[in-house]
Amino acid sequence: MATLTVNTFDIDGAGIALGAAGGSGDVFTNDGTERTFLIVDNASGSSITVTITAQKSQVTTAEYGQIDVADKTITVPNGSRYYIGPFKTSLYNNSSGQVAVSYSATTSVTVAAVKMLPA
Repeated sequence: MATLTVNTFDIDGAGIALGAAGGSGDVFTNDGTERTFLIVDNASGSSITVTITAQKSQVTTAEYGQIDVADKTITVPNGSRYYIGPFKTSLYNNSSGQVAVSYSATTSVTVAAVKMLPA
């Protein structure tokens, strides 16, 4: 898996360069501020599926008790740019504090990890 650098932006904006999606998937740091997103741009000619790997199979909440957790899958149509996130650390961070993502296809698919800074 390739490690994506998390690009930051604020009220002044920023030009975010997208790079090729990793053939074996990607990981990126998620610091838990719930301001980190994944941008996926699909120019492959057909829809792709992006899978965000859940790191737990169940969580327990005071309100709902025990809840099953599955990987999050998102279909990105051809010619579309999707913004995915934010990601709860308790569900999606691996032991290195990273979110793992995989793609059903990577040809003509570009991605970037971004974090919105507080105002």
